[in-house]
Amino acid sequence: MSLPKRACDRRKALQLLAGTGAAGLAAPLAACGRRSGAAGRKAIVLGIDGLDPGIVRTLVAQGRLPNFKKLTERGALLPLTTTMPALSPVAWASFITGQTPGGHGIGDFIARDPATHMPVFSIFENRAPRLTIDFGDLHLPLAGGGPTCLRQGKPFWAYLTERGIPAWISRVPTNFPVEETATCALSGLGTPDLFDSYGSFSYYTSDRLEVYGDISGGTVQHVEVRDHRVDAELFGPVNSLVTSEEISSGAGRVSVPLTVRLDPDREAALVEVGGRRLVLEQGEYSDWVKVEFTLLPLIGRVSGIVRFLLKQVRPRFQLYATAVNIDPTDQAVPVTYPKELGAEIARDIGAFWTKGLPADTKALDYRIINDQQYVGQAELLLEEQVALFRHLWARFRDGLFFFYVSSADQDAHMLWRNMDPTHPFHQHSDRRFSGWIHYVYERMDALLGEVLPAVDDSTLLLICSDHGFASFAREFHLNTWLRDHGYLDVRDGARRKEETDITDVDWTRTAAYGIGFNGLYLNLQGRERGGIVKPEQAAALTARLARELEAIVDPETGIRPVAKVYQRDEIYVGEATPGMAELLVGYTPGYRSSSPSVLGGAGRATIGLNRWAWSGDHSMARDLVPGTLAASRPLRTTRPDILDLPVTILDWFGVSRPEQMVGRSLLG
Repeated sequence: MSLPKRACDRRKALQLLAGTGAAGLAAPLAACGRRSGAAGRKAIVLGIDGLDPGIVRTLVAQGRLPNFKKLTERGALLPLTTTMPALSPVAWASFITGQTPGGHGIGDFIARDPATHMPVFSIFENRAPRLTIDFGDLHLPLAGGGPTCLRQGKPFWAYLTERGIPAWISRVPTNFPVEETATCALSGLGTPDLFDSYGSFSYYTSDRLEVYGDISGGTVQHVEVRDHRVDAELFGPVNSLVTSEEISSGAGRVSVPLTVRLDPDREAALVEVGGRRLVLEQGEYSDWVKVEFTLLPLIGRVSGIVRFLLKQVRPRFQLYATAVNIDPTDQAVPVTYPKELGAEIARDIGAFWTKGLPADTKALDYRIINDQQYVGQAELLLEEQVALFRHLWARFRDGLFFFYVSSADQDAHMLWRNMDPTHPFHQHSDRRFSGWIHYVYERMDALLGEVLPAVDDSTLLLICSDHGFASFAREFHLNTWLRDHGYLDVRDGARRKEETDITDVDWTRTAAYGIGFNGLYLNLQGRERGGIVKPEQAAALTARLARELEAIVDPETGIRPVAKVYQRDEIYVGEATPGMAELLVGYTPGYRSSSPSVLGGAGRATIGLNRWAWSGDHSMARDLVPGTLAASRPLRTTRPDILDLPVTILDWFGVSRPEQMVGRSLLG
């Protein structure tokens, strides 16, 4: 899924043109560790995305999570009520602000522009500069513009830093560009790669029969091997400093030469890119390689980092490259605060992933990489996150320490089928990795073991996740169902198409449409352009839609794919509520919205097999995929809510619940 390719590097370009790129702060982590007047109180929060309470309980009972058991005996281990939808950006935005989606404005990964009905990314957007100057073919921004976080509401840690209490915030989702209200921070989910996309890999193959069709999430380049040598290009960002005509023609994307020299005697190669050379054995991932892309000669450049995997030398040449990440030591856009924090961390642990969802799920979905190669990448990522944690943890003194780990979520998405014998594609997966997800849980237990000794009467420890997990075996094509039941129509010219997209919809005859993983919107008069549903008709229409969706039965399984349809106005409060989806479709575990429906598309069948490697999910009815909460102290309820967590943390530091927050403190 690509994002609008506009001004990702504008701020960096301005720094370069103004000569300020070398300015820095002394010892940023020393500043992070300054003591405050908070009487030495500490709150340690490990945010483990996707940590499922059922799996945790099972592994605790098996003796495989000894530190979780110790924490449970000391305090509590409970399911955590999450948001609807049970999606990471939605839930973590509620954790950050203490608000429902109607308050913070993020209701899904994907929202829609009511003026066009087109899907848009919900976490951030790139805005055009307020002031530019043109020199021939050059288009130079002078003021404003660049990436803007779309999450609304004041982050809870700002109430701490305003009182002199340090707040260390590492990789919390929906925090890009990085929130400067923290003492020290790293951006998280929502951070793009250098191409300004959700993550765009590169794949080079000499096999002309290796064709992937309409691939998303990456590019495939067919190359030739001549005299044991391959010449290609590694593409970087769109150059926003050239004219819009050049960008639209494709000439605006910058690149660097990529040369690979194949060893004629063994399965190895020398890779040369951006003036750097590295030797790779077949099947081996490289370290991070720094690559600089030139925007303007002499004064305009942008820096990224990339890893390579030499898949095969012969008989076919195959080379995979990760998305080009923003270089944390030379940031095109802010991914750490202060900026110099990225370079300081890299001096200790080396370069590190900055892309918000770092594991390359699309490459596995399209079988560019296989299960073993995905796990190889996942292991590198896991080790890197542990190293980052240790770097920060060694310097923490008091205040709030929040650290987020993505592995339990992303690896469960991609390797659930390996673990689950009931999944239809279990037999076709690499079952050598059937225990990988549980291994990741054991590594999270070890991480917990590193902070557990710090718990005392002045230290609160919380382990929390945004949602749980379940199998994703069958797809529900929401827009197909809406079309077949008269709620959505397509233009006359699109009626013969087997699959339609959002541009094929006839809005003059459409009452409701799906956008996002769980959102069902009315085509409402006064809100959507050309809306046909009158406001007074909305309540009856949403009630009918909910009733009919909940009554559907999958003829293949006898299961109702839609477990519950939530009425927006019953669970959301806040100024953003009226612009959000009227209904939130909560699926039964085993089912999820189809990928085409997420972007407004429709196909032939309403229900079908999920054929992707992405085989585990959580975009289901929130009551069926709760998160996990473990605490070092007893809690006053057995039904905690993710909205309670920011209130609880503030209460621990003696800060009263802010008016914007709707939760309650869990402390007695």
